[in-house]
Amino acid sequence: MSDSKIGLKRTLQSLKTLTVASLKMYFRNRGAVIFTLFLPLILLGVFGFLSKGSSPKITIALTNRSANELSRNFTDAIKGISSFKVEEVSESDALSALSKGNADLQVIIPERFGLLDPQTGQPAPATIETHYNQTKPQLGQTANLIVQQVATGFNTRITGEPQIITVASSAVQTNDLGFFDFILPGILSMTIMQLGIFGVSFTFVSLKASGALRRIQATPVHPRNFIFAQAVTRLVITLLTVSILLGLGIYFFNFHMVGSYAEFGLVAVIGITVFLGFGFGIAGWAKDENQVAPVANMIQLPMLMLSGIFFSRDDFPGWLKAVTDYFPLTYLSDALRHIANEGQHISELKGDVTGLIIWGVIIFALAVYLFRWE
Repeated sequence: MSDSKIGLKRTLQSLKTLTVASLKMYFRNRGAVIFTLFLPLILLGVFGFLSKGSSPKITIALTNRSANELSRNFTDAIKGISSFKVEEVSESDALSALSKGNADLQVIIPERFGLLDPQTGQPAPATIETHYNQTKPQLGQTANLIVQQVATGFNTRITGEPQIITVASSAVQTNDLGFFDFILPGILSMTIMQLGIFGVSFTFVSLKASGALRRIQATPVHPRNFIFAQAVTRLVITLLTVSILLGLGIYFFNFHMVGSYAEFGLVAVIGITVFLGFGFGIAGWAKDENQVAPVANMIQLPMLMLSGIFFSRDDFPGWLKAVTDYFPLTYLSDALRHIANEGQHISELKGDVTGLIIWGVIIFALAVYLFRWE
């Protein structure tokens, strides 16, 4: 057997031994295991039960193709219903909101609504289109009945003939998504970020402060193998945690995975790798645990609050949304949601995946530059 093959075999054996040893050390630390799962499990339960027990207003996604006074009056009448939350959006956005579970009924006011018939001088017949979620029809059908009553009232007010304004309703096949389907990818993204940043940085700085890293350099173990084994250990732990949370979300709160579990997992691995880089960078720079917490919080808190993991960023000011578009946590949570909620493939997520890869290259280059064994 050649020397190169012997060297490769020894390196792989060393990596395997170090990785197994690191995993055993981690799982023997009950406090670390509990802390790893504690916060994500609390958030999972809170948002899961809130999504089951909440009773929000009926959301109407309304598109007004007409711009005359009668159509505006009809819109105002719909908005005046206390049980409705009306959002005026484009037809494509309305359909998207309906399919994602963000709207209960789509209402389309046609262009000819309120136009006068040149022969009679009366409003021409017009049909209002409504669409509700076929998988959750209760709220949509209730809202549709109310819209029909409003249309009947307008008929009586205008001509007394009930056939001038009609309502045509139909069910739309959707993915039956709810609030929890939106929030779980955000919780998983947060978990990946925190395990990558805090899990690595505190562990390595503790080893550095105790002199353990310096002593490792004096052993036959190559430092590169030790770091790689630690990275694999954190990757396995984070993937295991994400899998547990995902399984609990599916079993207890009926989480819907529209896309591919394999592609979802692949994006999660890319995200884990990126945030491991953040952890190694902080660990390389910091001399003790007192320096880790401020820097780690300074990095993760803005992303935690502004990356849209708990709420949509659509209502952000334009400048703030433009800035947060480039956060690594934004790339990760958006990619996971696109796969889970919309069934998109990785090939359709080039922007998010490319953004994560660029962040990974930059942060690992910085981590290598900053890393010190003492």
